[in-house]
Amino acid sequence: TTSTRRMDNMISDLVDSTRFESGQLVLKSKAINLKEFMRDLLERVKGVLDVTRVRVAGCQILPLVEADPDRLERITINLLSNALKYSPNDKRVEINFKVQGDKVVIAVKDQGKGIAATDLPYLFDRYYRVKASEEGLGLGLFITKRLVEAHGGRIWVESKLGEGSVFFFTLPVRGSV
Repeated sequence: TTSTRRMDNMISDLVDSTRFESGQLVLKSKAINLKEFMRDLLERVKGVLDVTRVRVAGCQILPLVEADPDRLERITINLLSNALKYSPNDKRVEINFKVQGDKVVIAVKDQGKGIAATDLPYLFDRYYRVKASEEGLGLGLFITKRLVEAHGGRIWVESKLGEGSVFFFTLPVRGSV
C-alpha cells in the first residue's frame, strides 16, 4: 500500500542519514546505460507511481555512467515521486538526459506550482520541508543530494512560482572517474 511504502521510505531515509553521518555509506558502482535503467525502473514502479505521466527524452546516444544502481534508483524515485506529487494529475513529468563534458546531466521537470525563491536555498537541508503540513521527515532531498555527491556529481534546482520546477543532477561518464 501507499502508506507502507511511505513508511519504508522514511525508515530508509533515517538509516541512510545515519550512514552519511558515520561515514559508512558504501557505493557499489558499475557501468549503467541510463536509458535502459530508466525504462526498467519505470516498469518496476508502475504499480506504485503513475508512470503513465512520465516522459523520458533527451540524447539518443548516451555514454555509460558510473553509479551504484540501488542508490541511483533511490535518487530517481525521490525526484520522480516529488515531481508527480507536485504536478497536477493531468500534467506530464519529464526526464531528460544531456551529455556535458565528462558528465551526464539528468533533469526531472514537473509542472507544479513552483518553489518560492525564499525556500530554494534550504531545499536540500536535513529536515527542511516547504510546507510544515507535508508528510515525511524532510530527509528525501537531503538524502538525494548526499547520494548524488557520493557519486561525484552535483544537484541543483531551478524553479519559479507558477512555472514548476526542474531538478538537475550529474553523474560521471564511465571511465572519467
